[in-house]
Amino acid sequence: MITINPAGALPFNQDMVNTQYANGTIMRPAPEGAVSVAEANRWVGTKREDALELTNTVPPSVESVSKGKRLYHINCSPCHGRMIEGEYVAGAVSQQVPGPNLFMSFYKERPDNHFFQFIYFGGMAIMPAYGWKFSIEEHWDIVNYIRSVQSVYTNSTQVSSGQADSGQADSGQGSSDTSGQ
Repeated sequence: MITINPAGALPFNQDMVNTQYANGTIMRPAPEGAVSVAEANRWVGTKREDALELTNTVPPSVESVSKGKRLYHINCSPCHGRMIEGEYVAGAVSQQVPGPNLFMSFYKERPDNHFFQFIYFGGMAIMPAYGWKFSIEEHWDIVNYIRSVQSVYTNSTQVSSGQADSGQADSGQGSSDTSGQ
């Protein structure tokens, strides 16, 4: 038999942190800078500068780029758009939440840890932080995907803020999206 809890909250929710227990003790807050064992594999630091000291430890293999492509299309493309058969297609919410086109040559010149820090800590204004959501490896997979697409579109097919100058199709490296999804 299943009974319904009228309180509607589990006994270990955050609402219990500063309440008095029957034995007179109060649950202490975590010490500043403390990281739980479960979060240690996602910990980079507390400042953007901490992320800028990192180097990409995930080689840009087909598997890494494929994982990064999946994560990018789910989490990043709604704002940052994507490349489909050589054409830049703006993200679905880019009118309301304009994210920069990461395939422009301006971003090609940025180091890998530049992208990592923005994924981990979020943007300066609108972009949310995804450090809590992705593992460190998944951060680098997304960076590897962005780099793979950037490498296909060299100076001969400069990507502008809106459209690619050339309608060049996928180079066959599997790095740009031709599925339209």
